[in-house]
Amino acid sequence: MIKPSSFVYVKKSGFIGRSSKKVVWSVSKAMKYGYSNARVSAMKGLLLKKESLNELVRVDSINAMVEMLERTYYKDNFVKLSMHYHGSDLVQIATAMHFAEIANKLERIIPESDKEAFRVMLTKWDVINAKTILNAKRIGKKYEEVIPFIIPIGSFTEAEVKELLGETGETFFLKFTKTNLGKRFISSRIASGIELEKLFLHIGSTEVMKLEALLDIFYYSLYSSIGKFSTKELESIAKMFRREIDFKNALIIIRLKQHGINDIKEIIKYFIKGGIKSFDSFAPLFNAKSEDILILAGNHFGLKNTPKNTTELELMLNKKFASAKLNLFYRSILSIGTIISFLFIKEEEIDNLRKIVIGKEFGISDEKIKEMLVFPN
Repeated sequence: MIKPSSFVYVKKSGFIGRSSKKVVWSVSKAMKYGYSNARVSAMKGLLLKKESLNELVRVDSINAMVEMLERTYYKDNFVKLSMHYHGSDLVQIATAMHFAEIANKLERIIPESDKEAFRVMLTKWDVINAKTILNAKRIGKKYEEVIPFIIPIGSFTEAEVKELLGETGETFFLKFTKTNLGKRFISSRIASGIELEKLFLHIGSTEVMKLEALLDIFYYSLYSSIGKFSTKELESIAKMFRREIDFKNALIIIRLKQHGINDIKEIIKYFIKGGIKSFDSFAPLFNAKSEDILILAGNHFGLKNTPKNTTELELMLNKKFASAKLNLFYRSILSIGTIISFLFIKEEEIDNLRKIVIGKEFGISDEKIKEMLVFPN
């Protein structure tokens, strides 16, 4: 029997591909954002405090963690899913479902004139779902194993996920190009000059790594459109994501080199444009020996400690970026920035819970888990 996915419980707003109505009259910020910001402030009051997260780290089992979360505003999500999922899976699926409900709620209360910018942000979860599907194909996972971990945000339907996971080779590529994300990805010409269909024919680790890099290029290219909304808050958010592009580019260079791809002309195909750092500033990473590249990357971004491996480097960079996102939320007042930043802080809360439960699942020490968690400065 196939277990129910989050799609069953989360009513999607259908924001992808929908046009916004144009507001032709001017209104004060208080009138425009008063209601939505008040709703966000109320939701903010329900966020888990640092002390609560530390207590979740200290409990001695995942079941004890679930019991604690059932006493919070995650209760309904755990009740709905506890008959079908258990342990780490239950925590990850229930919290992801909760996040999807919050995203859909924010989409409904956000001022109409700002919905387009908000939808740009939500493309991230289309890309995340696409990466989940690609990696599932790589390791031969079946639909019923994967569907619980598809986040019901964005344009993918449950039927499309089932179709994609059931196809192989050329048919898989054609099915992807017919999805909403696939159409937008192909029309963006991000993969111009790359044999895209060939990457879909044989889904191995190198092919998935390249496809993930191309999906990231597509996603971050959308942030150049945020400038057209021309508000101070959105400009700050766009600048913040330009910094994340720099982090992503460093990781792309390192991963490609680890897969034996050292030709700069080949690497540049997967380089994301629009970051703050210039292409030339990454030259030390392009030319670095494998034993030096992590040290150089750490120095490049001013990290206090040298990462031991690529996974640790990614964790350090993500934590640095996440802290900046959280601090942005606390600076935003009566603006679209308040709403978007709240989405960031909810994302980090879900990510913190995921780190805790996976840490417990794999026997990681409490101190190590705490080091991975992200809190506002």
